[in-house]
Amino acid sequence: MPRANLAADAELIEELEQEVKKKGYTMYAITNLALRAMLEILKEGGDSETLNSLVEYYKTVKDLEIVPVTVWYLENMIKLAYEYDKNKASEVCEITGIQLASYLKTKASNLSDLVELYEKIKELIPIKDIAIKQNGKTIDIRITGTGFGLESTTCASIILKKILEEYGFEVISLNPTPGGIIFAKAKILDASNSKEPKK
Repeated sequence: MPRANLAADAELIEELEQEVKKKGYTMYAITNLALRAMLEILKEGGDSETLNSLVEYYKTVKDLEIVPVTVWYLENMIKLAYEYDKNKASEVCEITGIQLASYLKTKASNLSDLVELYEKIKELIPIKDIAIKQNGKTIDIRITGTGFGLESTTCASIILKKILEEYGFEVISLNPTPGGIIFAKAKILDASNSKEPKK
């Protein structure tokens, strides 16, 4: 196979060479792997940001020990849990929210940073849209794509509540609806943590 020269940032190449040596690869092999991955992303309709999204998603999956399951499976498990014991199911959702909120706080120090993190990985997660509007000391939030049934959307709303509390908000109202839409209103308590997202 013929070889070609590629232009890249010198500092980036130097850092890459160090990591490649640690893993026992060659620059030729790793460059081909990276280019092949990027080519597949472009062929699938992705763009240059998709690779960054995949890296961020990989780190999140690894850190939280996330196991991929189908939406159908998750929807039915949550529904069964709520039918069996609504209080216990809500408690599990609450603990999940606390765990996720603690993790997110290590990645994003305020709400603005959190929205930026979402923008990086939104193509890879079920949440399709987050809309935030600030009204003085309160914010209105609409999240789309948090489930199909009321049970899964309710669980997602409990998780959202815990995340907002971790970021210095007092949740005033929380309205999950069937179809995966959550409407929430929260009061800003800690201005530094709850920095308004950039518009």
